[in-house]
Amino acid sequence: MNKFIFVFFSFSFLLNANSQTVDFSFESANGLYCNPTTILFKQTCTGNPISFIWSFGNNLYSDKPVDSTFYTIAGSYTVKLIAIFETATLEISKVVLINPKVSASIGFDKNNLCQPGSINFTGPTGGGIKNYEWNFGDGTAIVNASSNGTSHSYANFGTNNVTLKITATSGCYDTASTIVTIKRLESTGAVPQFRGCIPFVVNFTGDVTLPSNSSVVNYTWDFGDGSPPYISTVNTATHTYSFVGDYFPGFTVITSEGCTSTYSFKRLYFGTAPTDNVGYAQTNPVCGSDSVVFISKATNANRYFWQFGDGTNASTTDTIIKHKYNTIGNKNVQVKPYYNECDAPTYRIPISIIGVIAKYALSNTCSNKNIYSFGDTSSGIPTSTLWNFGNGIQQANIIDPVHSFPISGEFKTTLYTADSVSGCSDSSSRMIYTAVPEIYSADSSVCKNKAISFSILNNYTDTSAMYTWIVVGSQTGPAGNDSIAIDADKFGSFNNFVVIDRGLENCPDTIILNRPITVKGPNLDFTAPNLICLNNLLTVTNNSQPFIAADSVKRWYWNFGNSITNDTAFQPAPFQYTTPGTYNVKLTALDKNGCEDTLTKAILINPAPFLHITAARDKVCYGQSVTMFAFHNNDLLWSPANSISCTTCDTTIATPIVSTRYYGTATNSFNCSVRDSNYIEVENPFTTTIVPTDNYICQNENTTVDVNPKGKKILWSPVAGLSNATIYNPVIAASQSTTYSATLTDSAGCLFSSSATVNVHVKSLPFVDAGPDKYYSKGTGYTFTPTYGNNVNSYLWTPSVLLSCDNCAIPSGVATYTQRYLLRVTSDSGCVASDSVTIGVDCISSNIFMPKAFTPNNDNLNDLFYPITAGIKSILKFTIYNRQGRVLYEARNFSPNDKLYGWNGKFKGANQIMDTYVYTMETVCETGEKIFKKGSFILMR
Repeated sequence: MNKFIFVFFSFSFLLNANSQTVDFSFESANGLYCNPTTILFKQTCTGNPISFIWSFGNNLYSDKPVDSTFYTIAGSYTVKLIAIFETATLEISKVVLINPKVSASIGFDKNNLCQPGSINFTGPTGGGIKNYEWNFGDGTAIVNASSNGTSHSYANFGTNNVTLKITATSGCYDTASTIVTIKRLESTGAVPQFRGCIPFVVNFTGDVTLPSNSSVVNYTWDFGDGSPPYISTVNTATHTYSFVGDYFPGFTVITSEGCTSTYSFKRLYFGTAPTDNVGYAQTNPVCGSDSVVFISKATNANRYFWQFGDGTNASTTDTIIKHKYNTIGNKNVQVKPYYNECDAPTYRIPISIIGVIAKYALSNTCSNKNIYSFGDTSSGIPTSTLWNFGNGIQQANIIDPVHSFPISGEFKTTLYTADSVSGCSDSSSRMIYTAVPEIYSADSSVCKNKAISFSILNNYTDTSAMYTWIVVGSQTGPAGNDSIAIDADKFGSFNNFVVIDRGLENCPDTIILNRPITVKGPNLDFTAPNLICLNNLLTVTNNSQPFIAADSVKRWYWNFGNSITNDTAFQPAPFQYTTPGTYNVKLTALDKNGCEDTLTKAILINPAPFLHITAARDKVCYGQSVTMFAFHNNDLLWSPANSISCTTCDTTIATPIVSTRYYGTATNSFNCSVRDSNYIEVENPFTTTIVPTDNYICQNENTTVDVNPKGKKILWSPVAGLSNATIYNPVIAASQSTTYSATLTDSAGCLFSSSATVNVHVKSLPFVDAGPDKYYSKGTGYTFTPTYGNNVNSYLWTPSVLLSCDNCAIPSGVATYTQRYLLRVTSDSGCVASDSVTIGVDCISSNIFMPKAFTPNNDNLNDLFYPITAGIKSILKFTIYNRQGRVLYEARNFSPNDKLYGWNGKFKGANQIMDTYVYTMETVCETGEKIFKKGSFILMR
């Protein structure tokens, strides 16, 4: 389809000089013209124009030789190019047709199946869609169709990504996709209560995920207790369990497609309440240092639930359980027995915890972190205590001791307590960690924005410690990292330290590095305007300097955001942007130490106004006026003002006394301005010439001439037969001999004009009629019946195949297949005419030849059964049936005489028996008629 239409060519204001033409080409990025799209326009003018004016038809303009514009809405856009030459202004307009985009979508009657089967798909309609390309995602062949509906049969379980590509007559296309799932049914179930005492009523709920347009036929419930299955059409069921035991119920669901799914519930427990429940502590009272052994027994019980009276509980299937108490005193213990989760009454057991339970608290001294204070917090009333500090020192009968540990190490401290009244004793242990940690870094300085590492030497072995780092001006933590790598992002000389926190019982450590670390490198700074106009140069000023004066910068890199090229000067050259927008201006510096840093600033480049000035005439007679035109889209001001009619109008009249250059200035809403000018001078007399002066052509042919001098206004007379009456070299296609006159006038409108003539002599064409199209039986001889005019003196028939001669007036031939012949004749004056005629084979059933038998035994002889035809254009449908009427093979829409569409004697990969089979065939003749044929044949092995 054509993506554009040529509308008209017109010359504006001045006569074009020799070899000056205006034209342009355009193209889209992908070759299609579908909205939204960017179209690239290129001028293809000849004669070296000095400037251009584009009007893209979408309220956008340009003055570049090559530019692009963006069309968001479909429709016809008239694009105009004005080419400005030294002495002429030419323009051309073309219509760009932006086609409407098409939008693909996929509809379906269902998008999931519970077993292999067929799905009906639909695509969108309208919008001139000519082709639907379906990929069903299951590895089968891609299907192309002209209608929007199709059906596909899926043979296997799986997930298939179905895609559709639609293509319109305009070439615009779009794709869509959807997921089709063929998966077995998934069912679930729920039981609110799954254990208890018999008889117990259970409410079951089943659920199944159904494909679209599917329904449940029934649910078959198996309650697992030997009762008969229960069949229902709803997804709920109720059943009473009357016997002790555990059961595995489930259900099977059947859908309208015949799909099934089975779900098994988790095991159900039902029983009776245990009897004869007894419980006791193996020993009572019990020392607080020991665990209590509890025993509970009940007839038929298979689980016991214990509550120990201290806020804790436990469940066990054993009759014996142990429990350790944290406090001294009397406890009230409860135990409940279950049989298959049917419970008996709670049994209570009193227990006394006597003696002592050892506990203690500790904390160190912040001024001397290896000195710790201990506090006895034991439960009970001890009669004696012993402290073991883990470093070979013990102290007895001291309630709150203070102990100095070695400055580095880890020590297991233990408190031993005893109660001589009850004879009970206990102990408790805790770890003490001491150290003299140091902060370490290998660096004394670091480049800004580079990583520097810190670690701790002689650190605590306590893995629970948390670390807060305050280094190179930043804080990190608290976290469990005893080393760190951090980017230094601030200039300066920094003191660095780390705070180690080991919990509330230990004073935090603040470890200071014994030297500052300097963050250095190039201290980048440059000034630049926040915004400029597109037609202005960007000028930046580099104010950067090293943070340390001695660290000189050895290399600078500038990047202005639209190029990979770097300017390496300290002060970069002014930079010109080509398109508006926001750009990141980036400065990178590298100093003598290898320190590198980058500073980026965003610069807004505002659009510049568009302005191009031209005049109705660049040359005028003395004292005459000339109209000047400004192509722009913003406020306008003309100068000098003393010889023009309006200083702010798009169109103004200049009356120069002397040759004058006129200026126009356009200013847009961003306060950006642009300037253009036009120079007006005087015209001189001339003489018109045409080459050649005589031309001879046959009817329907054309010729060209050339007129001089160029750069004038031209008008041809008469205009009949001319491609353009206002150009110097029109194409002349006269229908009869004609004398044409070309009149040139000066572009300034002075009284200078000149005319010349050219004679075009038209020779008549020979007459030829190749005769009517004819159809014969295959193998029949025939003779052409052409008619000729009196001035024909040579003949040529093509193709010459099957003809008695190719250069005679009336050849003969034999009808073997349909062929169209071209007859070309030449007159005595050398003019040529042509006509064509078709000789075809009759559309009859006898032209279809079918074998009576074939032998598919893979000997490459008669292995395939297929039609052999003459005069047949296409076979619409070819079907093979067995004697029971079952379709064994079918092919559609293929060319005749093609073995690839023959039957090989198999059905679903299995050889068929030797027997008589029936075929039917629907064909289309080359004449367009349809023939139906039916017959039988024998398969032999």
